[in-house]
Amino acid sequence: MTAPTGTGLAISHRMRTGTGRAGTSLIEAVIAIGLLAGAVVLLASMAALAVRTNARARERTFAALMAVEKLEALASAAPALTPSPGDALTADSPGCVDFLDAAGHASARPERAVFVRRWKVTPVDGDADLLALAVEVSPCRRRGMSPTCGDPDARVRLTTVRSRTVR
Repeated sequence: MTAPTGTGLAISHRMRTGTGRAGTSLIEAVIAIGLLAGAVVLLASMAALAVRTNARARERTFAALMAVEKLEALASAAPALTPSPGDALTADSPGCVDFLDAAGHASARPERAVFVRRWKVTPVDGDADLLALAVEVSPCRRRGMSPTCGDPDARVRLTTVRSRTVR
């Protein structure tokens, strides 16, 4: 018996030239795995960034709520307020600072505070009846060798003007 003519020649030619192969090469598989690994790493870093951003947003929202609470208390007590020291928003001035726990309650131990809240009362120039009220709340993180807690990059500051008398 004789083999059909041309069949063996065609198979041997395809094997030598690589045309008509059915699978992928090792190089293609390595490149595909590398691209997939890179995409997974990028996705994981984006997820970590989203978690950090969400935590900072929650922290700032809570700080804003605590600032509003203090600003309202100061505004309601405007007739009895006395001016604050000039550095009341940057230093721990007695009577112008409180340290807050994670629930927003005043903490008896400043070293365990989660937030620091400072406020300043300043008479408005030209009208002794008007007071500028400023409240600043920031996470209680110490930067470097700083003796006071408070992160200036994550602070929330609210300011308003109130009259001592009702007109």
